[in-house]
Amino acid sequence: MTTAIDELDPLAPPPDPGAPVDPVLGRPLRPAPPGRPRFNPEWTPARRRLLDGWVDVQDRLPETGGIVARAKDHLWVGDPEMDAVVQMFRRLPPRKGRELFERALNFGLDTIEDPPHELVALFEHIDTPPAWITKDRVDRGAIVANSVTPAGKASLIFLNTLATVQGGSVGSAVGTMGRMQRDMINRSLESAEFWVHLPAPGALDRFGVAFKNAVRVRLMHAQARVMLRKKWGEEWVAEHGVPISNAEMSGGIPSFGVANLMYDINYGRRYEYRDLEDLNIFWSYIGHLLGIREAMIPRTFGEAVELLDYGYAVMEPPSEYADALNDLSEMMLETLMDKVHVPVVDARVKSAIHQALHGLYFFIGGQVLGRRITGTPEPTWIGRLAPKLVTAQVHLANLDRRIPGYWKRADRRRARGDTYWAVMHDAFTRLAAEKDGGRGPTFAGHDRRVEALGRAG
Repeated sequence: MTTAIDELDPLAPPPDPGAPVDPVLGRPLRPAPPGRPRFNPEWTPARRRLLDGWVDVQDRLPETGGIVARAKDHLWVGDPEMDAVVQMFRRLPPRKGRELFERALNFGLDTIEDPPHELVALFEHIDTPPAWITKDRVDRGAIVANSVTPAGKASLIFLNTLATVQGGSVGSAVGTMGRMQRDMINRSLESAEFWVHLPAPGALDRFGVAFKNAVRVRLMHAQARVMLRKKWGEEWVAEHGVPISNAEMSGGIPSFGVANLMYDINYGRRYEYRDLEDLNIFWSYIGHLLGIREAMIPRTFGEAVELLDYGYAVMEPPSEYADALNDLSEMMLETLMDKVHVPVVDARVKSAIHQALHGLYFFIGGQVLGRRITGTPEPTWIGRLAPKLVTAQVHLANLDRRIPGYWKRADRRRARGDTYWAVMHDAFTRLAAEKDGGRGPTFAGHDRRVEALGRAG
């Protein structure tokens, strides 16, 4: 269906003898790499916090097939179309590949005379989303995404910060690439730039800003993939699978999508089940733009929950970079708070905010992960109070939904922009301007390093 045999890495082992044919792929699944996946009990509290009520979370590896079984197979799959574009960057003279890529992205392939076949294949994939992803549902999912409360969106960031700092797979990739250590503020600005435009009307249309940013992020992932493979070597790949694999990227669909709405529900916000389904479709389309194979895109909220539960159950232990990434995360938090000045009570207010944020880490990740990321044995009384205050704020958001005309109001709010991410984007823009004059988000931080690997045939 979507992943041909030649999309699998050459190091992928053959299917087990007698392995059944996967009904979606139309071929037997390959076994997972020998070094993974492994159950990690430290993430059971985070799974229970997020998923209780949706699935029966057990302190063991979830027993499931379907998309989760395909995830093990897709640890051997990267992003064939964009990986080829990265090799195109290496084959062409310096900066020429980026120039052609940006021209095709901004103005269309028909503005390039005799475009490279790699770009043709890339945009053929991008322009052919799965038939079950419809524009109407993507648009409705965008309204839902914009309507998630600040508490839900912040909880999402806390969860994914935990996954980056305390998860071995993401932490190893981020730490090895080193950009977070070298260029934390601009990297954060690019993240905010990616997020702030996503729900806006028309932003995911072919020439919309969110569409183009998603494709640029896809390129950065592919650039990192080729450099990590060069750094870690073929023996590592044979043991662990492809760096930044399609399976790992597919986990981002529910982790960045329905998870924040599920936190909202955890805090007491009311949604319709359709909201969960449409938000999943919204993020499934974004996942397609990011290069995720159709077989690894959750078609339903139920499949998204399966991916979430499994992904956090097999989260790898912290990488060698965990302490350094944790220090950087804490430093960025303090830097952002330093930009807010409250006369007379400034120090006390900031201390309380800091304690409250630490309390949310404990609330979301549990005691073990909370201790690691905050460096404190337990939350203070302010930290323990924080989730209760969040719950009160979320309950207020329910009042708006009871008043007739909710969806029209929600759509108008979407047109005005995502307030939460606009605040974050503005903060990182000002920090970047102070640091280096504000070159702005470019999504091109890996270009020179890829070209420095040498020419590709």
